[in-house]
Amino acid sequence: MPILKMLKIVTVIGMVLVTAQVGVGIAPSYSTDLETALRTSLFTGYEVLQRPMEQVPVTVSMNLITINSLDIKAQTLSTSRFFQLTWPDNRLEWNTNSSYDNLRFLFTTEKYAWAPKLVIENSVNDLEVFSDVNTLVRLNSAGTARWTPGGVFETSCEADITYYPLDTQTCSIVLTTWSYTSNEITLSFDDDPFILDNFSENGEWELLETSNTSESAGRSKSESYTYDRLYFTMKLRRRPLYHILNTIFPVILMSCLIVFVFKLPPESGERVGMSLTVLLAYAVYLTLITDNIPQTSLSASILSTYLTIILMLSTLSVIFTIVVLDIYFNHDDDEAPPDWLQKFTKIFLVNITCWKGEGCCRKGKVKPSNGSDSRIALVDLDNVKDAKTRINSPSRKVALTDDDRENKNPEDKIFSWKEVALILDRFFMYLFVFLVFTVTLVCLSILAKGGQQ
Repeated sequence: MPILKMLKIVTVIGMVLVTAQVGVGIAPSYSTDLETALRTSLFTGYEVLQRPMEQVPVTVSMNLITINSLDIKAQTLSTSRFFQLTWPDNRLEWNTNSSYDNLRFLFTTEKYAWAPKLVIENSVNDLEVFSDVNTLVRLNSAGTARWTPGGVFETSCEADITYYPLDTQTCSIVLTTWSYTSNEITLSFDDDPFILDNFSENGEWELLETSNTSESAGRSKSESYTYDRLYFTMKLRRRPLYHILNTIFPVILMSCLIVFVFKLPPESGERVGMSLTVLLAYAVYLTLITDNIPQTSLSASILSTYLTIILMLSTLSVIFTIVVLDIYFNHDDDEAPPDWLQKFTKIFLVNITCWKGEGCCRKGKVKPSNGSDSRIALVDLDNVKDAKTRINSPSRKVALTDDDRENKNPEDKIFSWKEVALILDRFFMYLFVFLVFTVTLVCLSILAKGGQQ
């Protein structure tokens, strides 16, 4: 008997202890049965189409992943991103029931829980309500729901290509409610509207800054209701290196070939061919690259002006090359240029080009005379008294001696036709270097100033 009494006492004490543990609210551990019981408790009688409250506050932030492309011609911006939407739903809270303390989160979809119906207003593909049954709605014990629908979105972006390829574009993504008015759903930004933790840089566009604004406005004059809108704005700047290397630099490089045409020796026989080849290649290349440049941009107008000037210079280089070759080859060695050409060469061309150290650079070399004139070959001098009279004589051709060409006084030096051709060659080269450099520098400075606007 004493043993039976002891057993009864122990049983009673155990029951009292279990009852005491339940009374103080010790929650059972997680199990699928426990979560099933919670889901049954929360969603029994739950109406998906019914708002959690009369006016639901929805906070929004955007997590930008990549900027895929900005199509200038189509005026569209393609981005990969997802939105983070948060709102309260008191029907789905369970923090007042200690039996479920070990269940901190539940996951469901918009099929079973209420979710705000939002659209991207400036979408170019479609204007559909956000709907993604594969994206879970995360619920915590306080009844706060968080939903993160995302994808690749194409939105309209009014691009300004005035300063292409040094342009800066501002594009916005407009998020708004579809059926719910401002009295039923209010949209506001989260504490961090733009989340860039997962952002990857684009090779063509640099993200300079982000901003956000909101408004509440009607969709038509006849409608008295207002709808909330959120504007996620991005300022993008084009990376110009690619376009400079593939568009501007080749054009400048080809324009330099015009100058080097005058460096080829006249005896090479390739000068006219090279001039025409450069001119043709320049025209073909320009036809190809102008198709890739927006025609309304400032750079298009600058490039068109630049190309027109360079093409004019290319044409002139062909003409000047023919003139130089004609002077060089179509006159005899014993034929002296006319007096006016001699003066023009001595006074202007020699000083500009510093021909063989004469003129502006330093005085010409003085060659000593040995007093002998054995090298002079004269033809029918008759009454000719000096060298100057011989040269200017229209009825005779006179061989020029070395003493005539290299006189002790540089101003009395007599230049042959070949020397005049070579001096003209150098003058044209210097002239084209100056013109090409000046035109290029002016066009680049205008383009750079435009890109800073």
